[in-house]
Amino acid sequence: MSQETGSRSLVKIVLAVVLSFLLYLTGIGTFFYILPLLMLDRRYPKRTTDTACVAALVLVLGRNIWLMRDVLDQVLTWAFIGVSMFMPLSLMLGAMVWVSRDNAESLFERVLLAFCPSVILFVAFELFLAFSPQTAAALVEAYSYAAADIMTAFIPVDVSALGGFIQVLLFAIVTLVLPIVFVNFIAVTFIYEACTHPGSEEFENSVRSFRVPEWFLYLFLSLWALVLVFSFVSVPLPVVALVLTLALAASLMYGLQGFAILCHGIHSRGGRITSFKLACWLFMLILVLQVVNIILILLLCLLGVLENWVRLRKPGEFSNEDHS
Repeated sequence: MSQETGSRSLVKIVLAVVLSFLLYLTGIGTFFYILPLLMLDRRYPKRTTDTACVAALVLVLGRNIWLMRDVLDQVLTWAFIGVSMFMPLSLMLGAMVWVSRDNAESLFERVLLAFCPSVILFVAFELFLAFSPQTAAALVEAYSYAAADIMTAFIPVDVSALGGFIQVLLFAIVTLVLPIVFVNFIAVTFIYEACTHPGSEEFENSVRSFRVPEWFLYLFLSLWALVLVFSFVSVPLPVVALVLTLALAASLMYGLQGFAILCHGIHSRGGRITSFKLACWLFMLILVLQVVNIILILLLCLLGVLENWVRLRKPGEFSNEDHS
């Protein structure tokens, strides 16, 4: 590689890192901030992509530390930093696993392995709070006050009247964090793969042939059975939150299978819409039709679960069958 070519490559890599960091700062762009770094994988070695990912993470962490530089001597400050770093760290680690497992045996395996860092981080943070009850209580109190301030700005009511509702709201947010990270990661990697495989029938086949293995059904049913048991048996709230969030994430995995079945059904009936265009249409429906968005997501999840008992796609129907 010539010095000029090497310098040009270095500039492109640095620009990708800076663009990723700027996306993180824009609010909504946070959900897509790993996309510029994923794009590096097509042109550079995986080690280069990993280095760029680490550099972007350092910038994000540095910003969060700088914002709280006046109170870094408090444990609660680092707990807040940990909370703020959960999503960017989960997405970035998932991206690093994704690009390193492009030779995975199945698409399901690749998705599952890329999501594992998020689950590990979530469990680790819950364990930290379980062994640091004072820090956990201080976090809950701080976020409760923040939620109360936001709500009272729009609803002129006494803060004391919102106590129970705020607790339920915080519990809902905690249980939805992992599913949101999962959806976020799948959306970004799907955009990345669709953009780097334009018009590829092999890519379309890999989407339409996505399958969740049979053993996953037992995990899925066990998690929801535990959620049902917890509604009758008193257990610590962090345990309930952990099991419920894993059950929701498992349901979304079947939602991916439901989407694959939908793609297959349209294609088998002569439809020429690509999986990316179909995903865009579904996203618009979910975004615009606020009344039915949950119903649509549930239908995709149920469609995916249903294939465990009803054959909706014939085995071996695809040239690159996903043998999960």
